[in-house]
Amino acid sequence: MSRAVQFETTLDSVPAAWERPARERRWDLAFVGLLFYLLVEYTRLSAMYPVLAPLQVGKIAVALGIVGWILAPRGIARRPPAALWMDRLLLLFLISVLFVTLLAVHSDRAWTGFFDILRWLVIYFLITRVLTNDWRLRVFLLLLLLLNLKMAQFVVRSYLMLLASGVPGWALAKFGVGAGSTGFFSNASDFGVGMCVIFPVAGYLFFARESKLIRMMLFASTLIFLAAILVCGSRGALVGALASGAAALFRNPKKSAALMMVVIVVIGVIYFLPEASKDRVESGMNWEQDGTASHRIYLWKQGLKMFRDYPIFGVGPHNYPIVRFEHYNENDPHPGPFVSHSVYIEALTELGLVGLVPLILLFVLFFRQNALTRKHILATDPDGKQSFFYCLALGLDLGMIGFMASAAFVSVLYYPHIWILLSLSTSLHTIAARPKPVARIEKVRVDETSEEEFLVPTTR
Repeated sequence: MSRAVQFETTLDSVPAAWERPARERRWDLAFVGLLFYLLVEYTRLSAMYPVLAPLQVGKIAVALGIVGWILAPRGIARRPPAALWMDRLLLLFLISVLFVTLLAVHSDRAWTGFFDILRWLVIYFLITRVLTNDWRLRVFLLLLLLLNLKMAQFVVRSYLMLLASGVPGWALAKFGVGAGSTGFFSNASDFGVGMCVIFPVAGYLFFARESKLIRMMLFASTLIFLAAILVCGSRGALVGALASGAAALFRNPKKSAALMMVVIVVIGVIYFLPEASKDRVESGMNWEQDGTASHRIYLWKQGLKMFRDYPIFGVGPHNYPIVRFEHYNENDPHPGPFVSHSVYIEALTELGLVGLVPLILLFVLFFRQNALTRKHILATDPDGKQSFFYCLALGLDLGMIGFMASAAFVSVLYYPHIWILLSLSTSLHTIAARPKPVARIEKVRVDETSEEEFLVPTTR
């Protein structure tokens, strides 16, 4: 075999110096703006410090990210087909929501919902265009984990403090413990959905080939996330945690990661779930006798009636509460403009089939994209099942399953969970599918009588 053929090889036999692009960008204005936005969104800075409210710090962070992205130099790297399809589907979904908004029953509320969706798609665009390498993705994910960990430990501490101060366990189980007084995590059920998303991500990353310190942090975070799910008082969150564990075991029945996730969840539910919460779970099994469960069933039934009357375009974003209160409140045991308490009823009634079909396709493509990511990883690394990227792709799958199970009982379509998962999936796939460096031999003339052969990086 000639030297030229011998060196025309794959990444496995290429020196480590060629394993990453030579000039991989780390810090720039776009990345800083994105991290700042994540901090603002998950800490609710304006709510914590009212003096910041007039400054619209969230919009400032997004503007910094956009300006930074515009100014940043960009190469000619192509986006993989799955990422392009995700972009197109999201654009189709936005157009569908726009049509639904134009035909909404209450246009003022509908436009608020439309701009909520538009905001999340802008964030998706930033994340997928700024998180373009391994290092940035890791830093972003680390900050996301830490922000969720901050909320989780706050909920656990709040539960213990309230219990110690004399608040009865049944009250904590019934009314829940949220992660603050404002924002989309203040409600225990909304908070539980967020924990169901991040819990399996941290749990599966624990099994990646990382340093002991990082793995210890991930294991501790996983336990705290589970503890927060157990004490927050959300029955839907318990369903989500069990669903993600069952999905892990069903997909990989012989894999230690899947088995450990199930064992941790089962032990937590059996031995650490408060007795008052166990009583609420049992009460929910007999929903006719449970006031909360029976009212949610009632809201779902009214939502199905609403969909029957508005099947194509729905009633418009954010319109379910007021339309149900105005026209579908017969025999309502608790009169008031309540939300649907189910992301599926919410999407069905507010977006109709026009918005629901592209939304379902987004879920399908999400799982397909993660599968392709794992395929790319194993194609370049036969032992890649313990790589950071492979474990993250599995964790994102389980995070979406946790979301889909827990969100069946909560209206969270306009919250960040879906859009952050879609963004991370697309960024991860784009990085994993990036052309891998290979090496080739080039002859360079060093003087008039001789030539030297040099190993030169290239991509394929």
